[in-house]
Amino acid sequence: MRLIADDCYELEQQKGSHGFVVSGAGRTAVIDPGMSSGFDGVIAELRANEATTGPVTDIVLTHYDADHAQAARRLQEVLGATVWIGGEDADVLRGRTKPKTLFRKVLQRVARVPFPDGARELSGSGEIFPGLEYLPTPGHTPGHYAYQWRSVLFSGDAARVSKDGRVRTFYAVLNNDTQVASRSVGVLAERIGSGTVDWICSGHNAIARAAVRDS
Repeated sequence: MRLIADDCYELEQQKGSHGFVVSGAGRTAVIDPGMSSGFDGVIAELRANEATTGPVTDIVLTHYDADHAQAARRLQEVLGATVWIGGEDADVLRGRTKPKTLFRKVLQRVARVPFPDGARELSGSGEIFPGLEYLPTPGHTPGHYAYQWRSVLFSGDAARVSKDGRVRTFYAVLNNDTQVASRSVGVLAERIGSGTVDWICSGHNAIARAAVRDS
């Protein structure tokens, strides 16, 4: 694992997207464990670093796409951790709601994500545990969530993040609802501009320092 900030690390063995670990208040969370093909590497990495992070108690998903969430159920079964996912994304995985675009309908069929038993469904904003906040950032998927651990913001695929820490809308073809996604980018930009964020960790871009606010 690579240290990002105090009690905050980037996973180095997962497949599909970037994944992270945060630890504090007697809890440890994996954020987006990635694809099932990377499971063996992730579990080995977590066990090798348990003396530093403590045992994993929570698996936190920004959204339901396979490159972020496919390994979650198996990881849950092995670790006995609690999985957290946006309620509207949970409905997609259960088959209660259909994806809005043809691309997402196809993606769901070819890259299946098993629903984690007993997953806790998020609505509104709040905390997973003290210090780990969640906030809704829908659009890429209907139940997409971003998270903030102290001064580190985990944006998932709610936005693309440039090297200078600025956010912009994710690729339109991959979004469930582009208009909603654009509003979520504004939510992230406002939070970054508030001065509470030092680092931005996205699903696919390099970790970036938050952009300096314009004077």
